[in-house]
Amino acid sequence: MLFILWFKFGPENTHKVIELWKHFKYPTDVKLINRYLLIGRHTSVAIFDATDEEALIKIVGPFSGLGVAHISPAMNLEDAIKVAW
Repeated sequence: MLFILWFKFGPENTHKVIELWKHFKYPTDVKLINRYLLIGRHTSVAIFDATDEEALIKIVGPFSGLGVAHISPAMNLEDAIKVAW
């Protein structure tokens, strides 16, 4: 399933978060699609495929003391508009 993670961190944690991202290894069952830094927003974003909730915990856990992680499942808009609402 596709997920989007946005991680808000305080300005005082910027360098710690960047260092953590430099060395962070995603769980083997997670397919990273891309990562972004929202410049001037103290927010990083990751888009990835994960198979279960355990993978989500493994991704956000190392960052938990530095800010707040938000995760949401996502769906391609072209696929979503075909779904009967």
